[in-house]
Parts: sequence; structure tokens; C-alpha cells
Amino acid sequence: MVMSQKFLYLPIESKTRELDAKLLLTYYAIKENYRIILGTHTPILSHLELLPKGIICSKGTPYGDARKEYMTRAYKLGYSIVELDEEEGLFLNSNNYSRLGKDDTYVKILEHVYCWGDAHKEIVTNTFPEFKGKFHLTGHPRFDLLKKKFRGLYNDEVKMIEQRFGDFILVNTRFTQYNHFIRGFNPNEHYIKKVYEHFIQLIKELSEKYPNLNIVVRPHIHENVDSYRKELSDYKNVFVAHDGNVVMWILASKVVIHNRCTTGIEALLLDKPVIAYMPINYEKEKKYLPNAVTYKSVNSSEVFNLVDFCLSKGEIGEEKKSLSKNYYGSMDVENYAYQNIIRLLDTISFTGESSIEESSVRALSTIKGDHTLTSEEEIKSFFEKLDLIEMNKNEVSVRTLAPDLFEIISNNS
Repeated sequence: MVMSQKFLYLPIESKTRELDAKLLLTYYAIKENYRIILGTHTPILSHLELLPKGIICSKGTPYGDARKEYMTRAYKLGYSIVELDEEEGLFLNSNNYSRLGKDDTYVKILEHVYCWGDAHKEIVTNTFPEFKGKFHLTGHPRFDLLKKKFRGLYNDEVKMIEQRFGDFILVNTRFTQYNHFIRGFNPNEHYIKKVYEHFIQLIKELSEKYPNLNIVVRPHIHENVDSYRKELSDYKNVFVAHDGNVVMWILASKVVIHNRCTTGIEALLLDKPVIAYMPINYEKEKKYLPNAVTYKSVNSSEVFNLVDFCLSKGEIGEEKKSLSKNYYGSMDVENYAYQNIIRLLDTISFTGESSIEESSVRALSTIKGDHTLTSEEEIKSFFEKLDLIEMNKNEVSVRTLAPDLFEIISNNS
């Protein structure tokens, strides 16, 4: 007897940040009889009338973002909506939490909200206590990738990065509130501009202090990358890189430097020495979790001392990891976010189509556009690496429905 299948929709905004985690979730979900529709937001959310009803995994958006309206429309069309925030699980402010809206309009349509950790769950529960049954502690598949089981996924890429850059210090930045293509609308812009300028100066000083090391700058996905290239073009051992998942870059590096960036937590969980550089407003900045759990510095001299220490010792204190446990809920070796999420998805009752109608396939095939997210070959290559880890072949079919829109199913079902 063939079990009925649920369609699970996984919209992606940023390839470098989200794709690998969504592919990890996909790999295990199709084993549990889900049919996955994976793609960028526009081809999914703009063509819901053509697609079978299913569960949409929303990525979390700020208050006022138009994509919340898309989710409301999807709900009215008969889709179920769950929320897995891609950005704010570690950057929580209990006094100003609006990721789920200023009122309960959006929360009402959600089946589940998947929380990164206890702190996240506590804040959303305190904000919307009448909906506490919808809030679940799961962790995030993005952090599953940091566990030792999955680090081998990046062996080839790490080797290529090491061959390309040798020994290097990785500087991750997160200055979108200033270093963006659109300026003048954010109240924090002046403050972030100052921090950005301090980082530029630090990178120049690192270049001169460590001439035998390379400095790789990896800006946030929404930053203006060219600003770094322009500022740092005269420094021959400084490189600006924007490709690939951050995990491979952290694994290839010797030391990571950041400010209030999720990559600080990722580096910590990957057992890499990581330094928070906080040149302004130290008392405020040290409270942010990615800063709180890493080595702290307020000037270049302190950074140099910490870099020297990290290069010689390369040690990560377990007490720093323990500080993260309240904020990230799946740190235990055998506790995986993808398992927690799939288990909760299984509780959602859903009766819908078992396949995409051929008329819809034909209509989707007429959509024009470029493939910017991934390809059938890239998806299958990622799954083959997971097969090696699991020592089990997962026979899959990947079908391109439209540019940046894929249907992924298991042939073992």
C-alpha cells in the first residue's frame, strides 16, 4: 500500500545562508514520504494557484514585510503555514519583538512556530501567551550542519579554500544597516557606520601585523561587497569572498573575527577560535549572545593578543558553549533540528493532491528567468554526500518545474 504524501514548500531567500540547511531537511523529509517543492520565494509564492496544497515553511520576516501578506493569501488558498525564522533566533529583544507581527493577526494563521532555543520560545510565548501551544522548541537545521556528523559535507570545499588562501583569518561582517545599497532609512545607521569604519581599519592593521597570513573578509549577504573591495584594494593579503556556505569558510580558517554575527556562534560550535571585536559601546555590545560567548576585544591591540593566543593554542572553552544552550536548543550530539521539525510536521493533518497536475507543470514550464539558486546536479551531489554519511542510498528524483523551482521526491517511497 502506497502511503499518501504531503507537499512541503521550502522557500529560500539566500542561497549561501539557507540552501544547505533546507537541503538537509529535504533529504530526511522525503524519506518520511514528503514531496518537497524547493525554490526562491517568487516562483513559489507567486504561483500557489498552480501548485498542490501543502505545508509552507515560512522563513521569518520583519514586521511589515510583504511576504507575510503572501502567507495570508496562501492560508486563504488552503495551505498550512509553519514559521522557521532564518535570522532572529539569536538576536532577540523581549521589549521589541515583532517578527510575528504587532498583533496576533499573523500568528492566528500559523500551525507552528519553530523556536531556536528556550529564550526564543519564552519571548514568543510571553508576546502571544494565548497561542503558546503553537510554539515548539526545535533548533534549526542550519546548526545541524555544524555537528561533527555533517562536517564531512564540506571536505572538498574546505580543501579548495585552503589551497586558494592558505592560512587565513576570517573576518565576518554584519553591517547591513549602514553598508547597504539603500541608505538613510535606518535609525541605527550612524552607529553601524562607525563600527564598519573601525572594522575597515582593523582589517588594514591585521594585514600589516600578519604579513604571512591572509585576511579573508566575508560580508553579510545584504551588504555592498564592493565597498570592501574599494577600501581594501591596496592590501595584497586581504581578500573579499562572498561565495559558498559560511561553514566551509569557518572550517578552513585559523581564527574568526566578528561583531554581533551569528557566525560567531557557528564558529564556536565548529570548535574554531572566535573573537568579538567591539570598538564602540562595549557594555551594550557584550550582551549580544554571539559577542557574549566569544573572546572579547575593544581595540586592535587586544585583537592581536587574542589572535596570537588562538594561533598558538587553538582552544575553545566548553564554558563558552554552555552559555549558548539557553539560546540554541539542539546542541546535544544526538538532538537534531531536522528530526524535531519533521516530527512536528507529521502532526499536521492534511489532505491534498498527491501530485502536480500536468496542466500546472506545463504552465510553470513557460516561466522565464535565470537559474540563480541551484541545479538538479547540485542537489543530487549534496544528497550523495549525505548518502555516504548515512551509508545508505536514498534514491531521489529531482525535477525542474521553472527557473529556481524544483520538485524533489524519494523513489524509495
